[in-house]
Amino acid sequence: MESTSSLPESTNPDNTEPDTHALELLERVAKLEDSLTNLQFILAHDASGESLRIKALRQINDYLEPRIKNLNAPLLAVVGGSTGAGKSTLVNSLLGDRISRSGAVRPTTRTPVLAVNPADEPWFANERILPELTRLRGAGYSEGHGMERHDALLVVPHNNVPRGLAILDAPDIDSVSDDNRALAGQLLNAADLWIFVTTANRYADAIPWEVLTEAGGREITVCVILNRVPSGAETDIVPDLQRLLAAKNLDPKLLHVINEVPLDEQQMIPGERLEPISAWLNSLAANAAERQRIAEQTLDGAIKRLQDDVRCLGEQAEDQDLQLSALAKIATERFEFTLGKTTEALKDGSLLRGEILARWQDFVGAGELLRGIEGVVGRIRDRVGSFFSGKPPATHRVEDAIESGLHTVLVGEITNAFHDVDRSWRNTPIGIQLLSSLPAHRPPKELETRAADTIRAWQKDVLEMIRSEGAGKRKTARIAAFGVNGVAVALMMVVFASTAGVTGLEVGIAGGSAVVGQKLLEAIFGEDAVRRMATRARTMLETRTQELIDENSAVYRNEIEAHLQPEIVQELLNQVKPLRGGGYKA
Repeated sequence: MESTSSLPESTNPDNTEPDTHALELLERVAKLEDSLTNLQFILAHDASGESLRIKALRQINDYLEPRIKNLNAPLLAVVGGSTGAGKSTLVNSLLGDRISRSGAVRPTTRTPVLAVNPADEPWFANERILPELTRLRGAGYSEGHGMERHDALLVVPHNNVPRGLAILDAPDIDSVSDDNRALAGQLLNAADLWIFVTTANRYADAIPWEVLTEAGGREITVCVILNRVPSGAETDIVPDLQRLLAAKNLDPKLLHVINEVPLDEQQMIPGERLEPISAWLNSLAANAAERQRIAEQTLDGAIKRLQDDVRCLGEQAEDQDLQLSALAKIATERFEFTLGKTTEALKDGSLLRGEILARWQDFVGAGELLRGIEGVVGRIRDRVGSFFSGKPPATHRVEDAIESGLHTVLVGEITNAFHDVDRSWRNTPIGIQLLSSLPAHRPPKELETRAADTIRAWQKDVLEMIRSEGAGKRKTARIAAFGVNGVAVALMMVVFASTAGVTGLEVGIAGGSAVVGQKLLEAIFGEDAVRRMATRARTMLETRTQELIDENSAVYRNEIEAHLQPEIVQELLNQVKPLRGGGYKA
């Protein structure tokens, strides 16, 4: 190539201002960038989600924003291709200088090398394009500027690079190194045009054609270099390659053939073999209108491709939200079932079996109170008073039995709910990922303590209600005769008095024992008041139970809510529309 020193000095990027249309497009792209930045995919390893998001963001940062800001900036030509195709040798040969490492050891190019005319260096010296890559400056690989770095770009000012054009030697697209392959893809997406190098024996490989298909879809100008072609072999290869290029929307006229020849003593291709390529690059650099046409075409194609990518991302994010909602429904319904099971245990009389019934019978004197409770209120009070005289009331034993029975039900049902939700979530990849983020102990270690606190809080609620309902003098005196705790225990027993689940001999025992409490409460408060108090006590217990269940189910609910993103999904789907009108020229 030839220096174009006779061209006017390049415009300083700091002195350029985008026009009104460019500013509007930049604003739209910036909003889209914000949405993409906030978008989260739970399965980060899923190439169809997170990788596409990163690709779209890099397309915006590496190419769209800098190119929209100035269509007249120098074109970036990225030299890409397969391992061993001769990319670095081609770049060195075009410049007549070894600025990029070449050789038999693969991979050779690791840190990308950007050759620019010194007058154009301001356009590439900062983060205007490829902002993620740290800028290194030097004369080439031999100067030793961190050539093993994948996070850097070596900028090499060189007088043999024509002004208006910069040439970037990229890593192999099929490198054995994951970092090299990723960087090669990023660099090609940041290019205005590609110089794609392949060889006679590898031009039909699958990986290069995946990349070229992407270029055709984005309407990128691609100059294909068919390198190291045995003399005479081009007769068969060139027509086939031209056909393949045309099928991928790539210009077959930009195909250049370099026959297999020995390299010179500097390991470069003889200059006469490169004259057609050098002539094309020089003419392109000298033609500002053609450079702008290529820039507009590539920009327009990049915007259209971004539209497709964003639409796809929006749909995938929407699908992720649907999957999350399905997992949330599983957890919600299972814990709602837990509430139903605990409520059923309160209503079916089963809590009156066993320890609670035994302690209650101890408290009421194995039925003696029942036989004497049919008299007037005064006789009831006298009989109960005489029953308690001479021995301490055993209310705390009944309270402990009630607490123990309720505790067993609550802890057991909530524990079962945790196990069932975990088992269901493990059936989906997203569920597995979410479970890995949750606390290891499910149910939590403090469940038993929190369940005990819940029951004691309910018992306190009942005591407070007894005190409130018995505020009158007569009621206060009657409650004092039986004891506040004794009256509260009686009300708790009435709450559990339904015998739907109690059979056989237990019906008479449990039902009869509950009648004792019922009659006692009616003697103090009246029948209607007792019915109202029992309903209220049951409601308070169900409310406390609901709070405990919600507290435990929140571990799943909070994890789901942390990943749901309906606003971002809608933003993405809406933001595609303003770009859909036809790219840069819209």
